[in-house]
Amino acid sequence: MKFTSCIFFISLILLAILIGCQEKPPLLEPIPDTVFDTAYVELTPGFSGFTRPEDIIIGSDQLLYVADTYGDESGRIVMMNRAGQILSTKKMLRPIAIAQDSRLDLLVGGMVVAPNGDSVGAVFRIHLVEVQHQLDQARVDTIWRELARPARRFPGITVFGDNTYLLVRDGPDNSSFIDPDALVLQFDKNDRFITPVASLTTRSGSGITDIFRPTAIASFTGSRDFIIAQQQSFVSYGALWMIYQNTPEFEGWLPRFDPARTADRGVDFIRPNRYSNPSAVAIDRTRRDVFVADADLDSVFKFNSRGTFKIESFGRVKSGGSMLRPTGLAYFERVLYVLDGDRGEVLRFRLTTDVQR
Repeated sequence: MKFTSCIFFISLILLAILIGCQEKPPLLEPIPDTVFDTAYVELTPGFSGFTRPEDIIIGSDQLLYVADTYGDESGRIVMMNRAGQILSTKKMLRPIAIAQDSRLDLLVGGMVVAPNGDSVGAVFRIHLVEVQHQLDQARVDTIWRELARPARRFPGITVFGDNTYLLVRDGPDNSSFIDPDALVLQFDKNDRFITPVASLTTRSGSGITDIFRPTAIASFTGSRDFIIAQQQSFVSYGALWMIYQNTPEFEGWLPRFDPARTADRGVDFIRPNRYSNPSAVAIDRTRRDVFVADADLDSVFKFNSRGTFKIESFGRVKSGGSMLRPTGLAYFERVLYVLDGDRGEVLRFRLTTDVQR
């Protein structure tokens, strides 16, 4: 009788352990402890000298641009080659987002000082070609600003192939049904405002298209599909994958994966509460892999084009690693560029399989 009770007790313990293991989310390993054959390794040296930078891109001109948010005290845009050499800089007030169109103009989300002294969120166009890419001499146009709502900011910009673009707007007040702070705004190639993206709903909630504190956006080459990231304190999904459709019945964006559809419920990309503070998105435009950086988890998540989590994901620097608070991502020619917001560095990573080539 005692033996039977003992066996029963042990079985309960084993069952509890198994259930606990099944409920744990995939753990991202720090880079030094990676056990996978295929993993990202850091290329040295990194590119340093930035102060709390917030965004990085590799432009159509194959140059690196960094939104150095507190560089030179008030902020600046830095132009570099891919060897890390600074070619030119442009002073701007608190830049936090940057993009480039096919005309090689830069679009920057930053701030201006209003006549009443308020610091106001604004968007700028920097004309590079007319000054032969001398960033410090380039003309800057203010194309959008929020004088009536000075707390609004623009943390994300993405440009489509026809030079139309989407602008992510964020702010502390989402109480208005008509004009909440959190929106994705559409602009034409001449910087004229069109309309907000109607399929995204501004609210704190568990819907697949709910947005509340958006942080970043990136689009796919050759289409109008995009990924938007947002802080996950208020919503269930920290990254949304939106695809563009244009039919006689509908024109606009719909979620690529939706938990309401039975076929999508096992897709890794839409696992609820995966993130904490997704801060940046990048896309491998050849393989269509998606990278999402989480500034709170010090991690970079990677998914393939079917939304499957890939084991090359890495991070968990709080348990020992080489990256703190990733705030920007860029990907080009098999190199992943990660902007370390705390250390003020551009870190570079390459897959072990690519390093060995």
